[in-house]
Amino acid sequence: MNKNLFRSEFEKLQDIEVPAFGFELMREVLIPDILGKESSQMLYWAGKNLARKYPLNSLEEVISFFHCAGWGKLSIVHKKGTEMEFELEGELIQARFKAKKEPFFQLEAGFLAQQMEQLNNQITETYEQIKRRANKAVFTVKWDHKDLTNM
Repeated sequence: MNKNLFRSEFEKLQDIEVPAFGFELMREVLIPDILGKESSQMLYWAGKNLARKYPLNSLEEVISFFHCAGWGKLSIVHKKGTEMEFELEGELIQARFKAKKEPFFQLEAGFLAQQMEQLNNQITETYEQIKRRANKAVFTVKWDHKDLTNM
């Protein structure tokens, strides 16, 4: 899939509003029930797979995708060398912190890792850090200039 397909799908759905409860019910109850104790790791790989289906061409598009998908407000905190740091926040993120003792954002982390890997053509990993007091998830994205993908 390409960005035009993403835009086309988004345009069809952008005016439909649904309660966040349905999204959270799937994400926080149904998926962990199906995947069991491995759900966090499986969601990381699911996020990477999702990014392969919706390849984006810039950081701006990645940030826009997060917003359009209802994942929250993604922002770049800093970039230096082979590392970037992002923050994810928003109403849904705050609600997840209130509702769950240990929320995780591995779907988003995997998606971010794969998008950055595709943008940089370098093997990339994303590490999640929870900032409970700030109601934010922080993602540290790292890559190695010597570890190129086969693109």
